[in-house]
Amino acid sequence: MSIHQRSHPFDFKTQYRLGFDPQDDEIVVDFFCGGGGAGTRLEMGPGRPVSVAKNHSPAAIAMHTANHPHARHFTTDVFAGDPDEECQGRAVGWFHMSPDCTHHSQAAGGQPRKREIRNLSWIGLKWAGKKRPRVISLENVKQILQWSRLIVKRNKATGRVMKLDGTVAAPGERVPVQQQFLIPDPKRKGTTWRRLRSCSRKWVTKSNGEY
Repeated sequence: MSIHQRSHPFDFKTQYRLGFDPQDDEIVVDFFCGGGGAGTRLEMGPGRPVSVAKNHSPAAIAMHTANHPHARHFTTDVFAGDPDEECQGRAVGWFHMSPDCTHHSQAAGGQPRKREIRNLSWIGLKWAGKKRPRVISLENVKQILQWSRLIVKRNKATGRVMKLDGTVAAPGERVPVQQQFLIPDPKRKGTTWRRLRSCSRKWVTKSNGEY
């Protein structure tokens, strides 16, 4: 893990380094950051800089550091680390994430999906519970609204399991899940997405005192 940080020239505080309002001390967090401009839009909205950014990719971190040198950058898996330590104990006003969309996208067509990539959005729940941000936002393709469990693809003619290499399982063959061709379950469209929203909303509304 690596951290890069520079001070931001527009850190509006009183001469005693105190915020004018409790919300003045809330920070903006950008997960799965890169060079796509999400961080810039986050800064333009509330008028304050991104303070914490994370991505496992050194290239993505390098691009984000060039555009947002004032932020603390973490080159590590998004599920690693403690939110309180990464934020240095400060409250989070806005938590934004832009997880990989390729395994939700329609562009993937009949391609197999990976649970590990489809599950990246669950990091939002960890931060919702630990930091109680005022706002949680997620940038992704519209197909994520149909996020559900994965099931194995079956050959239409035989009903047998399809493998990742495109072959059909032999009669009676048990195929390990790592070798199965997985697709979203059409009968449970959106169930996982709705669960994520429900869990995240519970923590956000509690932090804002709205029960």
